[in-house]
Amino acid sequence: LSFSLIVISLFVLPTIVLAQGKQQGQGASRDNTQEVLIEDEETVIAPQGNQVQNQNQVKTQNQGEETQLQVATQHMEQLMDMEGLSEEVGNKVKTIAQEQAQTQTQIQTQLNKLESKSGLMKKLFGSDYQVIKNLKQQREQNQLRIQQLEQLQTQIVNQADQIQIEEAVQVLIEQNTVLADQIQAEEQAGSLFGWLVRLFYR
Repeated sequence: LSFSLIVISLFVLPTIVLAQGKQQGQGASRDNTQEVLIEDEETVIAPQGNQVQNQNQVKTQNQGEETQLQVATQHMEQLMDMEGLSEEVGNKVKTIAQEQAQTQTQIQTQLNKLESKSGLMKKLFGSDYQVIKNLKQQREQNQLRIQQLEQLQTQIVNQADQIQIEEAVQVLIEQNTVLADQIQAEEQAGSLFGWLVRLFYR
């Protein structure tokens, strides 16, 4: 009986070990297959995610420009309503604020023109270079008024009025930064005949 058990063990044990090895191999194979499938899914999904992200970035940039314009316009309106300043300084501040409020409207009009140009026309002839030229001039006007407000700020005694002028100046500086980014993006946009069109706007 003992001899029979030994013989049976010699045949059965290798069979069990072999079966376990096959199961482990199949399990590893399934894991590898799942990893490959997951990698493939990630490969397909990743570009779609990037595309959505780029679209969101463009939308966010446009919304940021509009918001910046609105904020700057509100500050100019507040400057026009300032009271307690000396007559000379007060008149200068209101004049600058009125001129800047008009410039805000002009800037918004130019940005609307850039957005309204079709994608096909941009690919063929580039951006609207006359609009870009106008925006550069308006940035220069912004910078001039920033300097004028900073000079007037030194002539104001009341601290609250000084802070109000300082906040308006900071908003205009931020607006100029946004405009500079927009202008650079438009100038660097690739096109087929843009190089030729640029020759007429130098």
